[in-house]
Amino acid sequence: MNFTSNYGSSFWLGNDFDLSKREGSSKIDLTKLASARRAISNFVNIVTGEQIPVTFQGYDSYTDGKSVVIGTKIEDKNFDPAVGLALHEGSHIAYTDFDLIRQSDWESFVRMQGLDPLMEMTYEEFNEVKSLLNWIEDRRIDLLIYKKAPGYRVYYQAMYDKYFNSRVIDKALREGNKTSETMDDYMFHIINFTNINRQLDSLENLRKIWNIIDLKNIGRLKTTIDAGRLACDVYKVIKEGLPEEKEDSDQDDQCEEDQDDRSNCSGRGEGDNNDENDEEKTPTPDVNGMSERQKHLLDKAIRQQKEFLEGDAKKTGRLSKSQGKIVKALEESGTESREVEIDKCQYGGDMRSTRATVIKKINDQVICSLDDLFIYGSIDYINGTANEFRSERINDFHQRAIISGIILGKQLGRKLQVRNTDRTLKSTRLKTGKIDKRLLSQLGFGNTNVFHRIVTDKYKDYMIHISIDASGSMNGNRFVNALKSAVAVAQAASMTSGIRVQISLRGTSSIGGSRHSDNCITMYVYDSAHDKMSHIKRYFKFLTTFGCTPEGVAFKSIEQDIIKDAKGAECIFVNYSDGGPSRVADFNYDPEIYTKKVINGFREQGIHILSYFICEYESSWSKATFTTMYGEGAKFINPLNMTEVSKTLNEKFLEMEDVS
Repeated sequence: MNFTSNYGSSFWLGNDFDLSKREGSSKIDLTKLASARRAISNFVNIVTGEQIPVTFQGYDSYTDGKSVVIGTKIEDKNFDPAVGLALHEGSHIAYTDFDLIRQSDWESFVRMQGLDPLMEMTYEEFNEVKSLLNWIEDRRIDLLIYKKAPGYRVYYQAMYDKYFNSRVIDKALREGNKTSETMDDYMFHIINFTNINRQLDSLENLRKIWNIIDLKNIGRLKTTIDAGRLACDVYKVIKEGLPEEKEDSDQDDQCEEDQDDRSNCSGRGEGDNNDENDEEKTPTPDVNGMSERQKHLLDKAIRQQKEFLEGDAKKTGRLSKSQGKIVKALEESGTESREVEIDKCQYGGDMRSTRATVIKKINDQVICSLDDLFIYGSIDYINGTANEFRSERINDFHQRAIISGIILGKQLGRKLQVRNTDRTLKSTRLKTGKIDKRLLSQLGFGNTNVFHRIVTDKYKDYMIHISIDASGSMNGNRFVNALKSAVAVAQAASMTSGIRVQISLRGTSSIGGSRHSDNCITMYVYDSAHDKMSHIKRYFKFLTTFGCTPEGVAFKSIEQDIIKDAKGAECIFVNYSDGGPSRVADFNYDPEIYTKKVINGFREQGIHILSYFICEYESSWSKATFTTMYGEGAKFINPLNMTEVSKTLNEKFLEMEDVS
């Protein structure tokens, strides 16, 4: 089977990784690239048992003993080989002795094996032995991973197909090319011992070398030192069989002295050919039955194999500096690209899906890189280079709203603090329970009711997820008021026990892709499980509106996250929005009906709904639409009136407490 397509990763990566084939787009999907890099890192960490950094940035693919750099262009046909290459390089960090292959240590080791008794070996010759070591060490390491993690073999096979099983290599082996008794030709055949088209009689000592290496029992090599000794043994056999270089030199000199007598001079590496063959007047590579294009492809494939052995596998593309910055930010924020299924509702037809991006947290890196999602000037402000005007612009409007929200939240928190107290009831003089020591003396008088029981009532644990509509129609007072109310709830929850609060924004954006391919964006901006109120004070002043209204698609993209994060606690989903949703897929569906379906699905999974309508006025259409989507959870109150917010929250708390 040929694994050069996206065979191994297709089940978890999806079929939409490379956007270059999409109409109107010529850019890589950076959100999927971030997810893929994170997944590859996890693979490497699992296989090696170490936390090894993996990056796609740079021109080459290599490991420095501490990290892995993948230079391969990440697209559909190259992704599996890139995974295999990352695993391969990562395994070297775990199992290869990098001290041995440092040049000074390596030269000393080679001499200890008796290869250079007269101290005459050149730098190039030491590197020839090292190339043999690299190939043998690769086989040793790959076998370890094959045994330890058989599920990853598909990625290794894809890597071998890319670097060692190309058609031009197969053809060269089958047709008996590269058969001169030279170091280069020996290396060509040894490197391709794993190819089923290998020809062990192509060179005089090739079969002997095959037997010495004994690939089927390569597991006998336990360390890099063992691989190094074997490399030295192989090099000895190769060198013993090579013709004397002095004879070649003398023949070349004779050719120069007698240029008219071409019959005494053959092409390079072809000294045994018939002198009368006219074709030998023009030196040609030692390849038979190949066109000039095939010769060029063979040279390229051989060069690629050598670069692989030297840890210098060239990339076929790279990320720009700005793209690399975005990918790093997306990865650090836990961003994921997810497929959301959408029923075509009343239009009928098969289930179809659209793409949604979920950003799990915000930090300096995210705000500086994803500037489409934040207030203009955020980058300069965070980097400490904002001028006075920008600083005032960022801080004034939103910062005052945040401070106001915190003040309102403290008012709400005092109303909810009753949750911090436990209700305890002690019942005594019972027939069963724990012995009440104060009643033990009554046992002698025939009183057996000396037991007691203490019952403590605690309030349930809750998780409140607040989703704020960040579409363009919310811009201005609506968005700021929604933020203020959400901050108030977060502040109140921080003053009580047993309430976890998450706040997310939803809108649409391309995030580094084409402007013609905006997707649903759901961005977590606060989670009390790991953020303090100082997080709100630092970052909420940068939040702004972006794009359209994804509603149901955004909700569906985080549904399972909400259930998982609740960890069994009662869950309330709170929505802030100003009207009807937009269609965010490239096919026809009714976003209002789809949102209603998603909200009903939330209820079926035990999630309670509160949906606040944010608007200066209520048109009959917007109110009807809002009610259709959220049903009895729709609330037409002033979300800045903490008395009303407190009332609706407490009503929901009491309702959920009674259910128990």
